[in-house]
Amino acid sequence: MAYTHGIYGSWQRLQEQKYREMKRRLGENFDEIFSGSMLDIGCGFGYLEKTFKGRYIGIDNSMEMLRNQVSIFPRVLADGSNLPFKINCFDSIISIDAMHLVHGSDFQRVLKPGGFALMSIFFNEQNYEERKGMLLQKLGGMEIAGEFEIQGKEKEYVVVAVKR
Repeated sequence: MAYTHGIYGSWQRLQEQKYREMKRRLGENFDEIFSGSMLDIGCGFGYLEKTFKGRYIGIDNSMEMLRNQVSIFPRVLADGSNLPFKINCFDSIISIDAMHLVHGSDFQRVLKPGGFALMSIFFNEQNYEERKGMLLQKLGGMEIAGEFEIQGKEKEYVVVAVKR
């Protein structure tokens, strides 16, 4: 955990740049889509929460990450593979750079029908197809509403899907 905490703590600027680029690429629909109740799987230090205007809950499986989070929103110590929430209780699910650590697709259980999932995974040239395939497999059964890549210091594959 100390390695993750130390590394992740130094990435705030990079993470915030990624969030701004995602918001720019998603355009005017961003705030509308992500204005209801949302769950951030793998929230880390909570860099993402100030980007959203809705009712936000962040989960992480590291107490150290949650302790170091400056947050005005609820945070829960939980594993993204087995979410401690009722069926169909979130309007949107967000997971940035964490789905490779999550087994299965339990997030689909807690996402309301018609709800959106915004997910991304970092990649390099050698593992792009593998990472993209893994993320799309987790979104199986959902309609892909959009996908794009962010080419920066850290390359990112981003996908938005809708639960039907």
